[in-house]
Amino acid sequence: MTLEEFHRIVDSILPPEHAVSGDAIGLQIGSERNTATNILTCLEVTDDVVSEAIEQQCDVIVTFHPLIYSPMRQILRTDRVGRCTARLIASDISLLSVHTAFDAFPHGTNAILASAIGIVDLEPLPGADLGILGTWPTESFDDLLTHVSTACSSPIRFVAPPSGRCQRIAVVAGSGMSLFPAAVNSGADVFITADVKYHGFFAAADVIGLIDPGHWEMERFVPEALAALLSKALPDITVTASRITTNPASWYHGVERHSPAHSQVS
Repeated sequence: MTLEEFHRIVDSILPPEHAVSGDAIGLQIGSERNTATNILTCLEVTDDVVSEAIEQQCDVIVTFHPLIYSPMRQILRTDRVGRCTARLIASDISLLSVHTAFDAFPHGTNAILASAIGIVDLEPLPGADLGILGTWPTESFDDLLTHVSTACSSPIRFVAPPSGRCQRIAVVAGSGMSLFPAAVNSGADVFITADVKYHGFFAAADVIGLIDPGHWEMERFVPEALAALLSKALPDITVTASRITTNPASWYHGVERHSPAHSQVS
């Protein structure tokens, strides 16, 4: 299969018009060989992911987060973006990004996370291009905290729902506080998203429950889900999910130090 054919199929599954306006989706790096026969999916392009693609003799990487987001004025090997770009070009490996096109997919990022937590009766978040709204079966906020922490394998920050009610749950994986008004207006009792600032928790107090389990932690399911989606649509090509954990952050809690950045997803 040619790279152009593969790109058209990806666009037919994850229409680019459903992505957030201005998002850096689509083909980011082309290749001279122009083939798509051995695909690697990942959440983020890092040095280890590029090495993995080279070792597996992949000709295309499909990444969730774009590698090239801001205009590149220089390609330098002293920074990750320049270094990975140079290595992909030298290795003749193409790169496609799907980002918010996969977020907007009915069975994409938000639905996968909500299902992993145990939220049911999923529907699109009203008033938003992205996001999921669903029901928490036990209606217990403590149960919800436990399931979110377990699903995301992370400690979490939260504000309890002021009403004590925990039934309707809004989910926006990744940085979703721009959709905070949509979550509130939807009638959700709790909003689950990441990258919440200090004042964001103040904004939620007395308005809505708020849970932040972390950005990477909410999106850690994407490489496997993306690989499964592409494998189903393209049974004649090889699609593999990256085994590299790309979280750049570690966390410290008491005497316990956790450093996921150099581990592999089990």
